[in-house]
Amino acid sequence: MQYDLLLKRPKLTIIVFTIVTAIISINALNVQITSDIEVYMPRNEPSVVILNEIRQEWPIDSLMIYLKGDNLTKVAKLKEIDAMEKAIDPLPTMADNVAYTTSIASLVRETNANMPCGEDKIPDNQMYANFLLSYIPDEIKYSLISHDGKDAVIIVTTNKSINTQRLLDDKVYPITQSARQFKATPTGIMTMYAETVRWIMNKIYGVTLLSLLLIVLALFAFHKDAKVVFIVIMPVLYAVGLTFGTLGLMNTAFSPTVIAVLPLLAALGVAYSLHMVNYFMERMEKPMEAIKRTINTTGKAVFLSAITTIVGFASLLSSNMPPIYNMGLAFLIGVLYSFITTMILVPAMLLVIKTGKKRSMEWRKLANLTKYRKQILIVLLMLSLVSIASIPKVSTVSTRSSVWEMMPLKMESNVLMHEYSEKFHGGQSGVILVDSGKSGGIFEPNLLRKLDEMEKVINVGVENVSAYSIVDVIKKINFGRIPDTREEVESIVEKIPEKYKTMLLDRKNYRKTLIYVDMPIMSVKDTRRAVYSVDEIISHYNNEIKGYGKIKRLTGLAAITAELNEMLMGQQFRFTFISLLLVYLSLLIVFRSFRYASLTMLPIILLLLWEPALLVLLNIPLNVATITVSSIAIGVGIDFSVHITERVMEEIKEKSGLAAIKIALARKSPSLAEATIALVGGGIPIFLMEYEMITQFIVLALFMLAFACIGSILTLASIYAARGGKIVEGWK
Repeated sequence: MQYDLLLKRPKLTIIVFTIVTAIISINALNVQITSDIEVYMPRNEPSVVILNEIRQEWPIDSLMIYLKGDNLTKVAKLKEIDAMEKAIDPLPTMADNVAYTTSIASLVRETNANMPCGEDKIPDNQMYANFLLSYIPDEIKYSLISHDGKDAVIIVTTNKSINTQRLLDDKVYPITQSARQFKATPTGIMTMYAETVRWIMNKIYGVTLLSLLLIVLALFAFHKDAKVVFIVIMPVLYAVGLTFGTLGLMNTAFSPTVIAVLPLLAALGVAYSLHMVNYFMERMEKPMEAIKRTINTTGKAVFLSAITTIVGFASLLSSNMPPIYNMGLAFLIGVLYSFITTMILVPAMLLVIKTGKKRSMEWRKLANLTKYRKQILIVLLMLSLVSIASIPKVSTVSTRSSVWEMMPLKMESNVLMHEYSEKFHGGQSGVILVDSGKSGGIFEPNLLRKLDEMEKVINVGVENVSAYSIVDVIKKINFGRIPDTREEVESIVEKIPEKYKTMLLDRKNYRKTLIYVDMPIMSVKDTRRAVYSVDEIISHYNNEIKGYGKIKRLTGLAAITAELNEMLMGQQFRFTFISLLLVYLSLLIVFRSFRYASLTMLPIILLLLWEPALLVLLNIPLNVATITVSSIAIGVGIDFSVHITERVMEEIKEKSGLAAIKIALARKSPSLAEATIALVGGGIPIFLMEYEMITQFIVLALFMLAFACIGSILTLASIYAARGGKIVEGWK
């Protein structure tokens, strides 16, 4: 009855729906994408809580300018570096959200300003400049310039809330391009976050158009009818526009993997449309009657498929990692729109666009699969056993969500960060907060001695980790020793250049201080080991300094990376379990049959058993992108099984069990295979994005969906054909 209103005036239906879609789709330009690893962490995670506590006292977020040249400690080059810093941060306040800049040049200038007869400038005399360089603690100096003097960095420290892209466009890019005596290139975590988004936006449009072209060609190869291809593809385009338009209306930051919604919508949209169109083509003598029958039969199957798919994706909403939750929400919205656009546009377009004569897409030879059910079951069982045997090897692939692997590896800022890591043995920065618990508590010599001792243990005892603190500055000024009294410490701190105080001390009441910890870009396994080792040392020294304060655990990039990877495996199992449970309950409700629901789930169970083998064969790690593939495979893969089961249930009302199965295989398999082939074709251009994390995700998803299609056809053909189809005849 509801459809009569839409079908009476199909042209008006299409026009009105197009206008609504256009209005919503405009907002797609407002979709917020971020590659910041920090947003993956729940706000109540220890490392995030401590990091936000530190941000209340210190600006610690930064981008970096990498400098390459010869002898960068020459006075002329130091002056140019200093001029670049002043151009980036001309204001002494936080009005521009730039807190301060740090480089070997600015430290030379400030050290000069603190000398008895010094000035706040880079000296003209090279020998005096070299003397000032020797006055900078080595731990700090060689974090800013390489030992050979050919590489250096400018650290631009900002507020977390700064618009990084605007800072880069307005200041950093123009200033670095104007460098004369050396090459200057922006890099660092904040730069990489901003450039990753730009990388995606620069490539996504071309990739999307090429994907669309390949999908169209795949569909045309099956149908040889441009009108049919047009009807099938249009709901997909509408669904994409509506989905991303809706995401743009949400004040939510999505991870780059949100673009995976595109192939998902292509898979579902094409499949839904094909099921509707192919069924209509079988019975099109009277178009209006054929449309109504299509809606009442295949439309019902599409509805059931959409419900189970939505329920399958609902497991992602259980994640306490915001981007995964948001991606699950994006998938839910996309599936809903795919169903709506299919059910509104396909019937209306079939009435408006004459698609030619009646025809039925059948692969009758597939009906012969019922003859080889035992052989098929043996093959499926063997594949499952091989995959189960490969589970121990999955640990060698491991969970791997390094921030560096979450960004395009060929991006210049990423390449430079790896070069910086090799030269400076840094890149994964972190901080340790020390709270003395009372005003002026940092001046306590006994506390400083313990911090000095702890710092030495970290530097010597933890491989690839270096730490520096206010203790290094005090010792440098005080001839290598820590003063014996609070008064002496306070007197020395007053002489320290302002830059050190800003970086290392709580300027309000000298209650807190920071210890900076750096480590090179390493494997996640090595990063985790280093973080845990540092935390163990901190735990030990917390017992040593009782009465003088407390040392918080390590936080920052390395610590967040370690915590994130700890969460991934548990989240994967939870998503899979919840997806399976919710999908199964949905099948029980919609089929009202324990037997049909259970058998329809079997291909998905097999698919999940095959996933370990895929991870090993494709050498794909479990990361923040691929962790969701199981839920996607369940959510989308169940679509194949539902359509076959629904067709069997429809045909068995009038035919024998074996005949019903053969008809379902012959008539449903083309639509399923066509949708899968179109999806695989449409997914190939994703390689052109040169974004490894997204490529891994898409490749794994495509393999899983292709296996879901094949597994559904083979498994259900074998099971439903048991005892010559008699097994399902008793379920009428």
